[in-house]
Amino acid sequence: MAKPAGPYANVIKVSGAGKLIFLAGIAPADIEGNIVCQGDIAGQTRQVVKNIVALLEAAGAAPDNVVKTTTYVVADAMKSFLETSACVDCLSSFATPTDTLIGVACLAGSDKGQLIEVTAVAVTD
Repeated sequence: MAKPAGPYANVIKVSGAGKLIFLAGIAPADIEGNIVCQGDIAGQTRQVVKNIVALLEAAGAAPDNVVKTTTYVVADAMKSFLETSACVDCLSSFATPTDTLIGVACLAGSDKGQLIEVTAVAVTD
């Protein structure tokens, strides 16, 4: 198997799984639900990571507990996502999870400028 193209794992084995935490698609929104950093995939990625970390902490977990992410990026922003540090910043915020990156035509918040959304699964003891 070839080495992954980014800071993610091809496979993770979870033995005797403790508690599973599933995060829905997390948007780059502020506390009021407004999409932040219009047109800035790197800024939106940082906000998504910030939101994920806050949700993990509220659930009694940490970024190192994340074992799986699915990253959805609006197709028009994909080139910028891959060429900037946004992709690496997103994945390296966690402990080398498995990841699937999907280019999409739009997201639920695309009409408000949303460029990215990330789902995650974490495992705690």
